[in-house]
Amino acid sequence: MPEHVKFLLRHALIGIAIGLCAVIAIVTLDVAHIGTLIGRSSQKWLWLTLLAASFSFSFGGLQMAFAIMLIPNDEE
Repeated sequence: MPEHVKFLLRHALIGIAIGLCAVIAIVTLDVAHIGTLIGRSSQKWLWLTLLAASFSFSFGGLQMAFAIMLIPNDEE
């Protein structure tokens, strides 16, 4: 696998992990009563999956963008 693909994949997985940690924190700490709303719902797994997927895509993309933007530039 090419190095740049490994680089992007590694940073995407880091962002996904951060996003999932954020979802766990939001639901556990009941921020804006989201944990209560999900807990009272009859479709808990659907809402948790949607929340986790949206956070994972967002944080994964952000982490990849940060990694690309912070690559040292050789030009002077």
